[in-house]
Amino acid sequence: VHDLRVLTKKLRAAWKIGAEVVGKEFEAERGNVLRELSALLAGNRDLAVLVNLSRDLSGRHEEPAFHDVIAHLQSEFTQVKDRKAETRVKAIIESEMEAWKRVEFSDHASEIRAHRAAIRKSREAAKRATAEALHDDEAELWHTWRKRVKRLRYQRDFLAEIQGRNPGIHDRRISRLGSRLGDRNDLANLTHLVETLGNEPGLRKVIAREERQVMGNCRRLGRRNLIRR
Repeated sequence: VHDLRVLTKKLRAAWKIGAEVVGKEFEAERGNVLRELSALLAGNRDLAVLVNLSRDLSGRHEEPAFHDVIAHLQSEFTQVKDRKAETRVKAIIESEMEAWKRVEFSDHASEIRAHRAAIRKSREAAKRATAEALHDDEAELWHTWRKRVKRLRYQRDFLAEIQGRNPGIHDRRISRLGSRLGDRNDLANLTHLVETLGNEPGLRKVIAREERQVMGNCRRLGRRNLIRR
C-alpha cells in the first residue's frame, strides 16, 4: 500500500512535467484521478507507517509506553476489506495504464525545452519553500516544503528515465532531502497521536529528540542542495 501511494505521487509529478505534451486539461484530469487513488490508500498506509516508526523508536530507546501506541494503531486497521474501495482502486490503476499508453515522448527540441522549463519551475518552488522553512518550525511551512521537494525529486527521476540515463549525484541528494522531510512528517503525525492518547511525557521526549535531529539534517541538506547551489 505504501509503495502504491508513493507511486501515485510519482505519477502526478510525471503528468505535471508532461503537461505541455499531453495537454493541461488531460494532465489535470489524471491528477484528480490520482488524488482520489491516494485518498483511498491513505488511511491504512499512514497507520502502517506509524506502527513501523513506533516499533523502531521503541527498539532504539527502550520506551515501554510505545507498546500501547502500537496496540492502539493495530486496532485501528480495517478488519474487513472495503470491496467497493478495492474495486475503485483497481479501476483507477487500469485507467492510468491506459492513459500512459496514449503518451509518446520524443527528443524534439520544443518538448525538451518544455520538460526543462517544468523542472526549473519546480526547482524554484522548492527553493522558495526551503528558504521559508529554514528559519521557521511551523508545521504548514514544512508540509509545503516536503511537497515541493518531493515533486522536484520525482520529476527529476522521471526525466532521467525517459532520457535513458541514471540519476546523478544531485538527484540522489534531492531524493535524500525528500526522504528526510518525509521522516519529519511521520514524527509530527506520531506526536499528534501521542497527544491524542494522553500525551505521555516519555514518548514526547523521545519523539522530540528524534525530530530535532531530523530537522537539523533537513536544514543542512536544504541549504546545500537548494539555496547555495
